[in-house]
Amino acid sequence: MKAFLIPTVIGSLCAGSAAAQTELLLSIRADEDVVVLGGSVNYTISAELLNPTGPILATIVDFGFDLTFGSPNLTITNNEFTSSFDSDFFGPADDGTVTGDTILDAHGQNGIPPFNSLGGPDSSNPIEIYNFTLTQTTPDTALYFPTFVLNGQISGSYENSPLPIVFYYQDANGNPGSVPVRVVADSVVFVPAPASGLALLGLGTIATRRRR
Repeated sequence: MKAFLIPTVIGSLCAGSAAAQTELLLSIRADEDVVVLGGSVNYTISAELLNPTGPILATIVDFGFDLTFGSPNLTITNNEFTSSFDSDFFGPADDGTVTGDTILDAHGQNGIPPFNSLGGPDSSNPIEIYNFTLTQTTPDTALYFPTFVLNGQISGSYENSPLPIVFYYQDANGNPGSVPVRVVADSVVFVPAPASGLALLGLGTIATRRRR
């Protein structure tokens, strides 16, 4: 199975207006920008279909990915898909294998008819997909940024009768689909306490992002 590397951009640099075309905006957001040495930060992966061309049945139907920060000083814990991606038909979501600061082969399905879960699918737009906690195990004053790769088929769906209209962000072989994908990701910087000392390190501009 091929994987398609999606370019990620620091969140503070991507606060401009949405493009006119239909596209999927994947967000990898941290609940803090600046963390004390040896601390933790919580990340959330979510998706929003911008400028949809019909009533949305599921912004995301199936979703698989790898993610890493590329540092031996970090670990990931508490990683899991949201309950929308636990399928009654295909089984619970696979939260992936965690090694240090890397998540591999995570995959979940927000099933659509005729394979939807009881009460599903989750038609939220944006939709929350996945959560994890990043912890610095070896204190080091540094800025970290995630690398993100989509794996396999990634799709969405519009409402339709008798069968939903399925469209693809990426096909099963890892090739781009009919709807393009854009990723924004937050960096996090670890600094000595108090966090206000960041300005003394000359990293204030890098660590600041505009929240939507």
